[in-house]
Amino acid sequence: MLCIKTQALPRGTCCVLHRIGWNAFLLSVGLTLVVGVAEVWLRVTTPFMHSFQPGYFHPKVGLLLKPDTEIRYTNRLDYWTISRTNSLGFLDREPPTPERAAASCHVTMIGDSFVEAKEVPIAEKVHVRLEDLASRRLPHLNIITSAFGRRNTGQINQLPYYDEFARHLHPRLVVLVFVRNDFENNSP
Repeated sequence: MLCIKTQALPRGTCCVLHRIGWNAFLLSVGLTLVVGVAEVWLRVTTPFMHSFQPGYFHPKVGLLLKPDTEIRYTNRLDYWTISRTNSLGFLDREPPTPERAAASCHVTMIGDSFVEAKEVPIAEKVHVRLEDLASRRLPHLNIITSAFGRRNTGQINQLPYYDEFARHLHPRLVVLVFVRNDFENNSP
């Protein structure tokens, strides 16, 4: 038989082990509380963690956002925007009626992500700010604006935006927003 000789623990060792156990227990409880508080804080201060942007394929235009749908867009660091698409599937206010457009100086902006601008609320987009500024400085012109933009598009993709949507509004001025990456987006 195998005999193992046991020695008695030195005096006070049991008390030290007891203290280490309690310290480990209190540390784990403390860490759990810190992580739990951080989780609650993030859930309260972070509106959402995933973008939601349902789309569909328009046969004459290509990919568009679903009309009359709430869009949630975030990079989980700098912006969390919740916007609603209009009846045409663009992140903008409802387009003006043809009568209202005819009775005003209607400016239409067409472009890519700079016009779509998912990162900002609709009230902060460049065409809305232009309309607000013009109404204060040039009220006699009665300027109204609309925008047709979709990310990752070039002018070859944006021409159908005018043909299918903007033309029916009879804009007096069409601003085609062109940026450097449009060279790539227009390339086959």
